[in-house]
Amino acid sequence: MNDKSTLEMLSMFSAGGKPVSDLSRFTALCNALGDPQNDLKFIHIAGTNGKGSVSEYLSRALIDAGFKAGKFTSPYVFNIRERIQLQNRLISKKDLDENLKLVISAAQKTGSGGSTAQEYSQFEILTAAAFLYFRKKSADTVVLETGIGGLLDCTNIVTPEISIITAVGFDHSDILGAELGDIASHKAGIIKHAPCVMYPVQERAAYVEIKTRAEKTGAELIIPDLDSLADEKISVYGNDFTYKGGKFQTTMGGRHQILNALTAIETLRALGISGRYIKSGLKAALVPARMQIIRKNPLIILDGAHNRQSIAAAKEVFALWRVRKAVVFGILDGKDYLGALQELSTFADMLVLTDGFAENAISCSDLYRAALLFGFYGGCIFTVSEPRRAVELATELCGGGIVLVTGSIRLAAAIDTGQ
Repeated sequence: MNDKSTLEMLSMFSAGGKPVSDLSRFTALCNALGDPQNDLKFIHIAGTNGKGSVSEYLSRALIDAGFKAGKFTSPYVFNIRERIQLQNRLISKKDLDENLKLVISAAQKTGSGGSTAQEYSQFEILTAAAFLYFRKKSADTVVLETGIGGLLDCTNIVTPEISIITAVGFDHSDILGAELGDIASHKAGIIKHAPCVMYPVQERAAYVEIKTRAEKTGAELIIPDLDSLADEKISVYGNDFTYKGGKFQTTMGGRHQILNALTAIETLRALGISGRYIKSGLKAALVPARMQIIRKNPLIILDGAHNRQSIAAAKEVFALWRVRKAVVFGILDGKDYLGALQELSTFADMLVLTDGFAENAISCSDLYRAALLFGFYGGCIFTVSEPRRAVELATELCGGGIVLVTGSIRLAAAIDTGQ
């Protein structure tokens, strides 16, 4: 892999690091690096679904408006350097490696005496490297996504110009809690005194937590006005809509992308960005593995939806399509595969299960047994471990209809790169 040395450096550290009860560990690390985050302006984003799309809308518009815009996102699809971008260009391997070395050196000096590799997480190391890079490159504004949660996420040491809470749903319940309110409370932990824009459709439990946090911190809570949304034309090929009298287009399709776009519009307006740049940014935005069309006849779409809420949004795009639908499905251990399969049970005519895209993918046999519980019958379920062969089979089965590949960003990457 072309990023071997980068990945080797990160592999010195554990995926999760030692559990934390506050942000002191990461604060000490950044302090040892000269607190690069204090020299930057941030748009801070938390949420379960939509963070990547909203980040892309924002960064595109900011660049069009003349800003030198940084973007820190997760996860990556093809290359770890996707996670740190400036002006929508990936950080160079040289810059990433140089900044990682500085962070690792500081981590070794700030460790508590035990094994530094077991203390810090890979995410903390990469986040600190991003802060250094953006300061060195004099970024005007950084669009900063949280990793998991928000309250105890290491990115939460920043003081944002504005914060955003995207759609909140069930994910990482083992860390954030089993109840939606618990999860939302963690996400809302990024809200400080600055204004906060909230995705316009939230479950009541999530809304209450977000509103309570905003009131407690004195933050203005900005919610897109769905009554001002009109003339929606929704397609897998893109959307058109009118909002507060302005006409907008998104290249990314599906109604959920309209809602993500409204969240971005209100954020950009709050920052004083001109409408012409908002419009151009929304239209230009594209994110790999978000309703990504890789073939048109038959239609094959990659969507990295990995929880029930995001799969529901993906299938809604095709709700009125009266064609045969084949789904290639694979998902990682720890994800709500039962909820995902239940959503797919009212959508897929044929289900092709796959597990050969990641070591921690749930096995085809486990997925098969679960699919039977939700009304799929044996004759419409197929198992093919190799992802690309799974897509080939689904293409044959759909009879000229639709093939939706979903369940994991890792699966989408394996399909699109031929791995």
